[in-house]
Amino acid sequence: MANTKRILSLTHEQDVDGLFSSAILKNAFPDTLVFLTNYGHKNVERAAAAIKFNVARSRKNGIIVISDLGADDVQDIEPIEDAANNARNYGWDFVWLDHHVWSEKIKRRVNSFASLILPNDKVKCTAELVYEKFANNRRTCEKIAKFAHIVDFRLQEVHKLPPLPELITYYRSMPNPYPKLQSIVNKASKGIFWDDDLQEDFDQYLPLRESALFAAMKSLTIYNICNYKVAITESPRIISKSILSEKIFVEKPEVNLVILFAPDGKVSIRRRPGSDIKCDVIGRKLNGGGHNHAAAGLIKNSSESLQIGQVAQELEIILRNL
Repeated sequence: MANTKRILSLTHEQDVDGLFSSAILKNAFPDTLVFLTNYGHKNVERAAAAIKFNVARSRKNGIIVISDLGADDVQDIEPIEDAANNARNYGWDFVWLDHHVWSEKIKRRVNSFASLILPNDKVKCTAELVYEKFANNRRTCEKIAKFAHIVDFRLQEVHKLPPLPELITYYRSMPNPYPKLQSIVNKASKGIFWDDDLQEDFDQYLPLRESALFAAMKSLTIYNICNYKVAITESPRIISKSILSEKIFVEKPEVNLVILFAPDGKVSIRRRPGSDIKCDVIGRKLNGGGHNHAAAGLIKNSSESLQIGQVAQELEIILRNL
């Protein structure tokens, strides 16, 4: 039976794990409002403003749940801390769940105003943490969490699942992706992971994907950096980074590490399965983070658009100092 408590869910908009964390909450708590957000100080400030706005106008209190959003900068914590203290005055509880690597300093800061839930091991995605905390033994929520785990850790079973990660990336390339992303949350909360509408959108996306994949592979350059074969290419916004990196690993078997970059300096780091490269360590050196197998970061750049040679130079500095 669903709970009557009110939930304000703020979650990561970029992937299945974040969206499905909110889907689990919507299944367990019908009175759940979902706010989709991303990393970056401006997004943190908007999330804090959303917390204050919704708490102030609500006629009853409840729980604010942040999911699948890591924190590694005190400046990004402060707006949320202020909003959490404000919410506490209205009788709201505050829970933060995530499965990325956190520093002890940031953990202590967040624990001062929220119940911080991190995995005891590194094989759980955030949706699984949300399931265990809020929806344990709800069968649909268990299925949602299992789907998220398979996708987040790119297990072999991922190829048997509907291609939601690609569709999420496609939606996020649109001018206004939020209605589409919210529809995924709503459907998943009912145990619906694919339907005719999603298939129709995916069919429209396929020719765009093939064109973008061709362009990315054509511009790919392989560097020999610190005895690693590193493939670097600009990643079209419309393509899932997991799909592109897997294609590179298949077509370029000599490659150990893939770096996908955007002109604004954002980079994605993926290692070949079975490699001992620590992607999260590289990500932290680039003011980001992530997992051993996949991470993200930012290369600060003074020119208008980041170039592939600059990415290679920055990576060489990091790998030589590790």
